[in-house]
Amino acid sequence: MWRLAKINSSFECRFSDVNSVPVGAVRGGSNVSCRLVVDGQGFLDLTELDLPGIACLNVNGSWLWRHEGPESPRLPLELCLDIPGDGRFTARLTPAPTSQSPTLDAPMTVSGKLKPLPDVSADDASFIDRMIAQNYVPYRNNPDGPGKTMEEIQALGQALFPFSQYHFQLAMCVYDWTTASFTRMVLLKIFEYTGVQETPFPIDQPSIAKQIWGSNWGPYVPSNADYMNSFMMTPAFSFGDVKRQLDLVASDLHALSNVQNRLLTAAMQALPRTSIFERPHLFSGQVDMSQLGLDHFGIEFFECPLNDGPVDKSLTIEFATAMKSYVAKGKIITTKMVWSFTDNIREAMHYSNGILLVTNIPDNSCVWETASYVSALSYDPDKIEYTFMPGSRFEVISAADDMVEEKRVCVIVLQPKPVEGALQPKPDEGAVKRLGLPAEAGKILHGPLEVQNLITTRIAALEGAPVELHCTSNHTSLTHFKPRHKTGGRRCACQYR
Repeated sequence: MWRLAKINSSFECRFSDVNSVPVGAVRGGSNVSCRLVVDGQGFLDLTELDLPGIACLNVNGSWLWRHEGPESPRLPLELCLDIPGDGRFTARLTPAPTSQSPTLDAPMTVSGKLKPLPDVSADDASFIDRMIAQNYVPYRNNPDGPGKTMEEIQALGQALFPFSQYHFQLAMCVYDWTTASFTRMVLLKIFEYTGVQETPFPIDQPSIAKQIWGSNWGPYVPSNADYMNSFMMTPAFSFGDVKRQLDLVASDLHALSNVQNRLLTAAMQALPRTSIFERPHLFSGQVDMSQLGLDHFGIEFFECPLNDGPVDKSLTIEFATAMKSYVAKGKIITTKMVWSFTDNIREAMHYSNGILLVTNIPDNSCVWETASYVSALSYDPDKIEYTFMPGSRFEVISAADDMVEEKRVCVIVLQPKPVEGALQPKPDEGAVKRLGLPAEAGKILHGPLEVQNLITTRIAALEGAPVELHCTSNHTSLTHFKPRHKTGGRRCACQYR
């Protein structure tokens, strides 16, 4: 555990959380990461690592620690924080208040850069306000969870995005993503011709119409008024009717998708991070919607050659072709849309339509820099969901067919890579595998190399840990259970067992 005993700053500092406890309160816990928001300056992630006999804290990539001897009680680390206003910080660890060994621990100091705040456009926020007024946002009459009131979303926005006057719009876009509106946000992104130099990008409108018409899961069908309202349409009873209506609203629908995805990206950059020690792997069953099929997996990436057009050529590519070329082992892929993950294989497989994605821990960070835990803003309080924002980059580590939960799928293992232009420290400033200790600290602190070895060993264990794909649980208990992962509009994999 730890606490900020003193903050020297002329900028307001608040933690991004929903607990409403004072800034100086004791925080943390085993492998817990907390995010401090400094108004107008940036983010500071403080991540605790549980080591035997050592109180250890990572501060935006730099390590502070204190040995805990038998004569020294387990007391919270006390930090003093200086924020001068130039985008940097200095954190000092005060001595432990022990009378028996006053020189065992001494103040340690680390400095670094704050993680920059995302920009939020006033025009985008105003656009979302209009969509709310017109009842297009959020999804109407969502049947999959209790939902949240406008007042609850407003309060969550203030708690999680205190740096922005548009906290409500940021919170609303994340909340809407967790409903069946995610279908709109996905389709309007993956069917963009992102290699064509036009603004906005042209879209494969016939394919979008086919996907809207092809949805047949629960209430998410073209004859349902709420489902069609999410596409700015009225109930349709023929494919021709869907095409006709889409012709009329495509421009406005595309604009809504672009605005929501921009605000989603800003919100996901700002949400508190998750420690890699708490979640060493994340999992996703793909593709998002069963009607898409495997041959639409490859168009989810900017590297797909079909993005260059011509725009009258349908955006679809054989799964095998994509996996042998730009999604092959060693390739870097960049997502066009939000990717949704969960924290265990079983839930991911419940929604797999032929693919299981497994992400390894990121390099040079002890938190998931590009993945955000969005469950606090979900329409369903029991849902566990992590999201990678549009533009997330991954190296393909491996891809192979395997039997998982008695179902044959292609298991694709990915390594997150830094996002170009991302709001995070450069690797040489935030490397988790080195300590960067001041020389004086090395002289005073007992056994710094021992602590360094413990930290690097713990990370190496995460990097080398195999993922157990084969569960021994009985699948009858899986069928039709109420999942915690995204449900709205996704076809339950139980249908195919």
